[in-house]
Amino acid sequence: MARSRQTPARGKTRRLEVRGLHTQGEEVEVRAPALPWPLAVVLAAVGAAAAGWILVAAPVVVASLTGPPRSIAGGLKLSTEFWLLGHGAGAVVGATTITLMPLGLTAILLLILSGLSGVAARQAVLAHESDDLPLETRQRLLLRLVLSFTGTYVLTVAIVAFLLTTPVQVAKSLVGAAILAGLSSLVSVAKVVGWDAMRLWPLWARRVPMAAGAGVATIVVGGSVALMAALYQGRGRITELSTSLGADPAGGLVLVLGELAYLPNLVLWGASWVLGAGISLGDGSVISPTMTHLGLLPAVPVFGAVPTEPSGRWTLVAWLLVGVAAGVMAAWTAVAPRRRARFDETSLIGGLSGVVAGVAVTVVAVVSRGNLGMSRLVGMGPRPFELFVMSCSLLGISGMAGGLVIGLLSRSRRTKWIAATGGSDGRIDDAGAATGGGPDEETAPVG
Repeated sequence: MARSRQTPARGKTRRLEVRGLHTQGEEVEVRAPALPWPLAVVLAAVGAAAAGWILVAAPVVVASLTGPPRSIAGGLKLSTEFWLLGHGAGAVVGATTITLMPLGLTAILLLILSGLSGVAARQAVLAHESDDLPLETRQRLLLRLVLSFTGTYVLTVAIVAFLLTTPVQVAKSLVGAAILAGLSSLVSVAKVVGWDAMRLWPLWARRVPMAAGAGVATIVVGGSVALMAALYQGRGRITELSTSLGADPAGGLVLVLGELAYLPNLVLWGASWVLGAGISLGDGSVISPTMTHLGLLPAVPVFGAVPTEPSGRWTLVAWLLVGVAAGVMAAWTAVAPRRRARFDETSLIGGLSGVVAGVAVTVVAVVSRGNLGMSRLVGMGPRPFELFVMSCSLLGISGMAGGLVIGLLSRSRRTKWIAATGGSDGRIDDAGAATGGGPDEETAPVG
């Protein structure tokens, strides 16, 4: 007697097997999305907004319930302000307006948006007969999903901001929510539907974003090391400031979580410092490897890490080697696999990768700037113009030099190999066929 068995597959895909006594029939795959994709997109966008808000509100509510008598309504209002601050909308706490974005919270929001938009996109793909979709279908799905997800998320954030905040915050929340939801859903949905934006780029250009990422990662590591050194040297002042606040355990937990939310900001500030651009800590306060001039600082424990010396030391200029290493790393990532390229080409590509990395660092660092109040607490963070000049020039020059050295070394190795074997240099013709082998050379067509 024949029997049937259903086994769950990915998503709502079900695989039906029909077996006989002596023969096994063909397997038939039935694709069925759990929800229609428009409904899935709406639920994903609203769910992402709710998840981000709950993540912020939970510790504040716990602090309100376990600490001294506080207004839960006031705690929820403060949580909403901080949640909108993660979107770049700013926060109004009493008479103080804060515009300094907590990039740690922003990064978590991006992860939530990316994950849920990918789930909604999968439902749209399951509505088709196969995952192998035509290019036009992929592009159409990408456009529909990104626009609908972004629009729903922006509308949700705008409604909350309209009900609880000022018109200026509503306008800023619209822009911030559109950027966060648009970028995160674009990356996630493109991965699900199988759309590659760089498929038409030349081979060397495809490696430039990866190379720039390697340069940025190197600078972030250097900024993190500088930040840890500053925190260690100022640990005594940090402890004094923490004690002077007199916070109860629940309030202290909220304070620590808030500082962790600003940890990426501090790392980017450290990156600006190691590149020599320095950091502005409000009106009249600037710190850099060669100069330190302090004015009024807020009584936040982490600011105890700021050095108290009136000026920097020239020995600290050695931190600029972080920028040099970042440029060389970007050049290596971009040109090391292209060992048949001429040294002038590797030099230009290395320099371009370094400049792109410098621009990326500047853009992200500028986002980490903001205000912690009025008057002398305005414009805290990296100095944009100085950072742009220092990062692009330092990484661009070191990347160009690194690319030149890599190209010359590769040329020398190729020449020695040809002389030793009497063969060709392993170049590949226009049709993509290999004309010979070489030491450690790539086998894909160049360009």
